[in-house]
Amino acid sequence: MTEPDLYAQKSITLEKPEVFVFAAPGRDDAHALSYASLRASDIGENFTVSEHPPGISAREHWRATHMIAARAQSEFVLVLEDDVLVNAHILWNIATWRHKHDERTFSAGWLYAPGGYSRRDTWYAGSWDWYGTCGVLYRTRLLPALIDAAWERMGKLQQPWDLSIAWACHIDGRRIRVHHPALVEHLNELPSKMGNPTGGRRDSGGTFSESWRRPDKHEHGILDQWGRKTV
Repeated sequence: MTEPDLYAQKSITLEKPEVFVFAAPGRDDAHALSYASLRASDIGENFTVSEHPPGISAREHWRATHMIAARAQSEFVLVLEDDVLVNAHILWNIATWRHKHDERTFSAGWLYAPGGYSRRDTWYAGSWDWYGTCGVLYRTRLLPALIDAAWERMGKLQQPWDLSIAWACHIDGRRIRVHHPALVEHLNELPSKMGNPTGGRRDSGGTFSESWRRPDKHEHGILDQWGRKTV
């Protein structure tokens, strides 16, 4: 018996996250490439750049930027670093990614896959202290608690912010979901100016796709191969 094609009876609500860019001074070349990539994608001009004001540290700027994002009205927020390229259909791919609707498990989505990670769409299963926050999708209502936990850990352990926020994402039994293909790529050739050098490979290991668009029916989409809603 053939399963009915229900897709025609379903509609996808494009939930667009507010987009924030965590920017550092003295990176004009990176900004030109990054902002051109954002504008060429379905983000267009709809992003907010958080510039580093004088008189505060890089860590304080990180916290301030994320607190601004936490006040967004959208259900999810996307925080990007200022030295990235993005997939042309990044908002569509976020909107149709079913795993972000897992209320009990999903704390954040890594849209950049450091070193290629597992080369499939999966829950992160390594050490809680992970690196690579080039492009992270957060559930907005959880973000204030994540910021507070990460900030406390940074102070106690003098730990970089990417490791600290990744650790915080595992509190209360929640986890990080890693998107495949990667929707964000780090401009690896640019030296870090964030005051936050971290070890490890600094690109997506070939998993980034600039043009990939999730098919209407997809294993990890909100509609399965038969057109049935999965969330």
